[in-house]
This record gives sequence, structure tokens and C-alpha cells, in this order.
Amino acid sequence: MKNLFSFFRKPLAVKLAISPDVLATLVEKGQIHATDFRCLDLGSKQIVWKMFLSLAKLKINNSTNPLKQQ
Repeated sequence: MKNLFSFFRKPLAVKLAISPDVLATLVEKGQIHATDFRCLDLGSKQIVWKMFLSLAKLKINNSTNPLKQQ
């Protein structure tokens, strides 16, 4: 089987779909970054943009309110 794959060129990217919730969890945990992927359509780009804005807002709110950090 390994010899079969040697005939094919390695792809530059893997195209897949991922739920926004799973993506948000990976980003929040630092396991994936915005530079690790790109959106393939406008709808996906808008979802990701809103997700990053929400995560940034949460980080700002948590860093400015010391009671929320406890």
C-alpha cells in the first residue's frame, strides 16, 4: 500500500469541515491558531471572524475584572 502512495504527489492542504464549536474550543485552548487555516467561503469567514471577536472580548473582560479570574 505504501508503494501506491509514492505515485501520487503529496497535497499541499487537507480540505475538511469542522463545527464552529469544535474550532472555537481548539482556538480557545491554543491548539490551533488563525494562521493555521483559511476560510474557503464568505459564510465561514464571517463565522470565524465573529468567533475570534467573541474570544477576544472574553479575554479582555476577564483581564480587566480581577474578580472573574478567581
